[in-house]
Amino acid sequence: MVEYEYAKAIYELAIEEDKEKSFSECFKVLIDSLNSKEFMDILTSPFINKNEKKRIINEVYKGFDDTFISFMLVIINHNRFSFIKSIYAEYNKLILNKHNVIRAQLISAKSLSYDQINHYTEILSSRYENKKIELENIVDENIIGGIQVICNGESIDISLKNSLDKLKKSI
Repeated sequence: MVEYEYAKAIYELAIEEDKEKSFSECFKVLIDSLNSKEFMDILTSPFINKNEKKRIINEVYKGFDDTFISFMLVIINHNRFSFIKSIYAEYNKLILNKHNVIRAQLISAKSLSYDQINHYTEILSSRYENKKIELENIVDENIIGGIQVICNGESIDISLKNSLDKLKKSI
């Protein structure tokens, strides 16, 4: 997976140069700026010269760390800029793993209380020992009742909708 390889490279540079926080901030600003479809299209277009793209990167992100800018230029040079959001996601996973943090999503039909979220955090903490759990409650009215937990690549679906779907399939 090419995204992982680029993420690993920039992660290793961040650790080596003690710039983890700086690179994370650069990534956040970069990703926010790419929410403009037009701008992303310019940086990923096969019809725009790589040197022009590099000039744009150097101009728009001139306040960024020099190593991070060099990283972006390498991505432009290898025609991989369309993967930048996935690279950022992989980079974040590496950073979280370094700090023993797992991010999980708790999907429910309605917003959960602080106590309910803490309850599920404790359950996940016992399943993933020595890891700090960051739990995000996402409201999805299609769940009907119950919850769905997405954590560490696993999906645990104990929603009423899922139970009804399983019952319907078995009939």
